[in-house]
Amino acid sequence: MDSRDATTPATAVQAPQARPRPAVDPAILALLEEARDRFGSQSASLLVTNEPATVLEPYASIGLGQTIRAASRVPMGQGFAGRIALSRQPLSVDVTRDTVINPLLRAAGIRSVLGVPVLSQSRLVGVLHVGFPVTREFSETDVATLRGFADRVAAVAASSETDRTHDAALVLQRSLLPTTPRRIGGLETAARYVPAEGDLGGDWYDVFALPNGSIGLVMGDVVGHGLPAAVVMGRLRSALRAYALDHDDPATVLERLDRKIRHFEDSAFATVVYAVVPPPFDTVTISSAGHWPPLLAVPGEETSTVRLVHDPMLGVAEFERQSARLPLPPGSSLCFYTDGLVERRATDDGRLHSVDAQIDVVRRLLSAGDDPEDACSRLIASTVGDEFVEDDIALLVVRRSEETLRAAVGEEGLEPPTSRV
Repeated sequence: MDSRDATTPATAVQAPQARPRPAVDPAILALLEEARDRFGSQSASLLVTNEPATVLEPYASIGLGQTIRAASRVPMGQGFAGRIALSRQPLSVDVTRDTVINPLLRAAGIRSVLGVPVLSQSRLVGVLHVGFPVTREFSETDVATLRGFADRVAAVAASSETDRTHDAALVLQRSLLPTTPRRIGGLETAARYVPAEGDLGGDWYDVFALPNGSIGLVMGDVVGHGLPAAVVMGRLRSALRAYALDHDDPATVLERLDRKIRHFEDSAFATVVYAVVPPPFDTVTISSAGHWPPLLAVPGEETSTVRLVHDPMLGVAEFERQSARLPLPPGSSLCFYTDGLVERRATDDGRLHSVDAQIDVVRRLLSAGDDPEDACSRLIASTVGDEFVEDDIALLVVRRSEETLRAAVGEEGLEPPTSRV
C-alpha cells in the first residue's frame, strides 16, 4: 500500500511500471504435463510446504481451468493433501466437500484423486496429485508410477532450491498469515493472499477466538513495501491480538493500536478494519482505521458495502474512534479485502480502473450463502486471474450458517457465553 489520504481509502493512484512476473519452474510444468499424459488424467497439481512446514501452498496445476491463485492453502493434516503431507503416505479419495478442501477440483468436475508425498531425503517438499472426472480405483502400479514422478519433482526442486528461495519479507509475511479455520465458533471462513510481483507490502488478515467466545476478524495494510513493511505488519498483528484480549470494543482496540504505532513505530502508517462477532453470532461490531469497509451479502438482499465512519489510518494523530454494530442474519457473508483487489491496471500508461467500478465487480461476485472457499476462489479468479499484481492482495470471506451456530451452542441447549460489548 502506498502513502495516501489519512481519512479515506484512495480512489486513484499512479501505477508503477510493471515488471515481468516470475514463472513457475518450466521443468515442474513439464513433469505435470507428462504425469497427466501418463495417467490420462484431467489434472495434475503440485502443492509445496511453507517455511514453518504447517501449510501446503498451491504451486502449479494443469487441467483445472483456473488460476492457481484461486486455490486454497491446505493445513497439514486437513483435507486430502494435508493428510498425505502429515502421514507421508499415498492416498486416493472420491472428491467431496468433506474430503477435499480446494474448491477448484470440485469446480472442474474432478471426481477422484490420487496423491503422493514429494520427499527429498527425509524432508517433505510437498504433495503431487492427479485428478480424474470419473470415480475410479487405483492400483499399486498407479501409486508406484506417481511416486516416480514425485521423485523427479523432488530432484528438480533440490537442484533449483537456491534460485527459488523466497524473499525474507515474503517468508515473514506468509509465516504470520494464519490458515483460516474452516469453522470457528458460529462462522465459516476462508482467505487468500496474493503477493505483489514487485516489492512486497504489509497486507495481513487474521481470524481468532476470544476468551468470551467472540470471534475477531482483521484486515490490515501497512503503508510501504518490502521487509520494513512486513516487520511492522508482524508487530501490529501481535499487538492487536493482545489488545483484543482486554477490550471488547473494536474502536478501543484500534485506539490502543494507534497509540502503539505512533509511539514505537516512527513514521509508520497503516489502515486496519477490525470486527468482533459475539455469540450467538447474529451481530457484528466493526471499526475502521481508514481501511476499505467490508462487503455484506445477506440472503434475499443485494450485496452492499457496510456503512462505516472512516476514522483516520493508524499513525496519524490521536483520535477518538467509533464502532458500528449491524445484524448478521443466517447465511450472511462478510468480505474483507485490501486495495490490491480493487486497484487494477487498465492501460499501459499506468492509469487504473475506477476503484468504485472494481468494487462493484467484487460486489456482484459475492453471493450470500456461498461456501467461503468457493467465494474466495471466484473473487480471485474473476478479478485478477493471472494478471501482473503490483500490490499485495489479502482477501477474507466469513459466513454465518445455522449449521456452525448449532455446533457452537451445542445440541444440549447450553447458553452461549455473553459478550461484554
